[in-house]
Amino acid sequence: MNRRTYLSVLFALSIPMALTLAQERNYNPHPMMIDVGRFNMSMNKLNGEGGLQSQYSWMLTGANPQRTEIFYWPQDRWQSNMLYQIFNPLSLDDNGILDEFGARKAMYTRGDALTNPGKTDWAIEVRRYRPPNIVVDGIQLNPPYRWYVNPNLKSDIKLEFEDVLGQFGLRSRVEIYAFSNSYLADFFIWKATHKFTGEVKIPREASSPRDTLPDQAIRFWWPIAFSFGPSKAGEWSTNGAFGYEGEDDLDSWFKRKSELVPNRSRDSLYVAYYWDSDNPAAQAFSNGSSDDTGDPDRVTGFLHSTQIPGYTLLYADKAHNVKTDDLAQPYAMPHASIVEDLWGRRDLGLRLTYRGDDNRGRFPQDAITAGFASRPQKGPMRFITVGPYELTKNKAQGRYDSVTFVYAVGVGSISWEAADSIGKAWLNRQISDAEKNAWVLKGRDSLWKVLDRANWAWDRLQKGLSIPSPPPPPDITVASGPDRITVSWSYPEASYFRDPDTGVDDWYAWRVYRKRGAFFVNDPLDQRNRSRWELVYETTDRSTTTFIDRNVQRGVDYYYAVTAVDNGSQNHSGFLTGVRLESSMYATRSQLPATSFKPGLSESQKVRVVPNPATVAAGGLGFAGTPNKILFVNLPVKCTLKIYTETGDHVRTIQHFGTADHEWDQRTDDNQYVTSGIYILAVTESEGLNGEPLDNQFVKFVLVR
Repeated sequence: MNRRTYLSVLFALSIPMALTLAQERNYNPHPMMIDVGRFNMSMNKLNGEGGLQSQYSWMLTGANPQRTEIFYWPQDRWQSNMLYQIFNPLSLDDNGILDEFGARKAMYTRGDALTNPGKTDWAIEVRRYRPPNIVVDGIQLNPPYRWYVNPNLKSDIKLEFEDVLGQFGLRSRVEIYAFSNSYLADFFIWKATHKFTGEVKIPREASSPRDTLPDQAIRFWWPIAFSFGPSKAGEWSTNGAFGYEGEDDLDSWFKRKSELVPNRSRDSLYVAYYWDSDNPAAQAFSNGSSDDTGDPDRVTGFLHSTQIPGYTLLYADKAHNVKTDDLAQPYAMPHASIVEDLWGRRDLGLRLTYRGDDNRGRFPQDAITAGFASRPQKGPMRFITVGPYELTKNKAQGRYDSVTFVYAVGVGSISWEAADSIGKAWLNRQISDAEKNAWVLKGRDSLWKVLDRANWAWDRLQKGLSIPSPPPPPDITVASGPDRITVSWSYPEASYFRDPDTGVDDWYAWRVYRKRGAFFVNDPLDQRNRSRWELVYETTDRSTTTFIDRNVQRGVDYYYAVTAVDNGSQNHSGFLTGVRLESSMYATRSQLPATSFKPGLSESQKVRVVPNPATVAAGGLGFAGTPNKILFVNLPVKCTLKIYTETGDHVRTIQHFGTADHEWDQRTDDNQYVTSGIYILAVTESEGLNGEPLDNQFVKFVLVR
């Protein structure tokens, strides 16, 4: 079954779900997505050890190591997925905790667990608008939306779930907010409320009083680590293989005063961050250097891993009964590693490591600078630890204390152009290792802007204020045609033209973007031609909802996206006042290629093979994005195509009808790739448009693999 047939079947089997304002809890939740901005992350309880709050992307290792991470940024880049893991190793004081049998435990109640594994009780995904419908050559790429829509939502998407952390009798309620606004598209806000219910199991699995911890008070510190490691593309480019768990990454922190919310009581933010450092085991590059910081491309020098992911604390309760921001938090920002600490130790001193009270210190620098390691440690973790807090559970009094913490998680980077030019200059020995590495770390400034904007957004969210939003993305249809590709779009209802906050029609323009070759930027299939998404059309006439792209090459794959832009008149908040906002290009990208073609001919002696010669191994003479593609052009309306070796051995038979072009993927009838050599294309049993017979044609061509 080919990809298009598969998608058609998938869509046909999908069960429609009515869009509704009712937001019912799903007790067997299907995966949720954070994909409205520049990042793409799946929230799937199968990705962790029990629940959504403890996701470990390395759980997906196996047959497809390139897919072992579930967090992509930017999501239009080839293999931009990064290590993404959430750890919550609660650190109790010396009194520990009473388990359900009345035994006192120092770190955990059962098993060999320090990471707060739990089970998801229920989950909800809500969006301001349903995802747009995308159709390519008659195939709808997305099944009907299965979650909920609420046009009054303050963010573009909100995920909500509760996990029962049976190790400590805690019920955690997490709310995640994300935005499509391009100025707010690089972060999400993570609000977590931890309630001491004493639950050992989720309610539908509980069967006896033993499934609840006894009444007690616990005192603890709450460390959390959003651990990252850029990037899969970098791993492949530098090492020729995919690894996992941050083999050559470092973590550190900085503190900076807010520029966007200077009057907020928490006027400075502590930022934990990660970056791709030097792998001492990396082979030398063509310039003689073996420093692979930023993961330079071994051919072009392009820096594939310039992402600086990180997170910060936006809010922390002072106490279970004092719901104001505790400016003394965070307590610490300790460093640890996945292999050496999380999985490698079970001593009581590990509590102090996560708390920040061991000899590593509460705010250490990166592991190498601090002297804890001589080379990057596999699986770096940088915690933000808050505490100490005390929570009480008393069933008779109906007392179940809780505390709330809010974090922002985001990614910064130098620009694509800088990654390209700096990497090239380094590969050509025009700048030093140190200069290259300093450019990679300039991404910290970008990360700071991202997280300060998250700080601004949270300040407005918690005050109940609106956050400027762009128009929603339209539904789009892409159709291959004769020497053209047609892109059409529409809104499902007129209300989409109105600002979601004020209700005023502030629509300004439609924009059409195009990507040539492979779907992802930097895909090796593009043969390093630097093809990127480009703006190809804009109109301020809202009734114009079709663009015919005639600037296309037959046989080349093209992808499209359509956005809507507002006029800025309804954007009245802070640094976004009067700014024109554009819907997310990522939401409407056509994920199947469209190709132009020529109608079949009613004459002979016109057939050609393109490219000829075809040099897959050398690159440059094939089709970008699909280097194995061979195109037979100027074919009759109906014919039989037979391919032979120069010595007459039969390779492939193809029945052709309709267009003047036919693609061949260089595979035999037995689905094996052919070898280098000279081949003959025989065009026989040919007919014109009215069924008239046409002469046979024979074309010789060369393949170099």
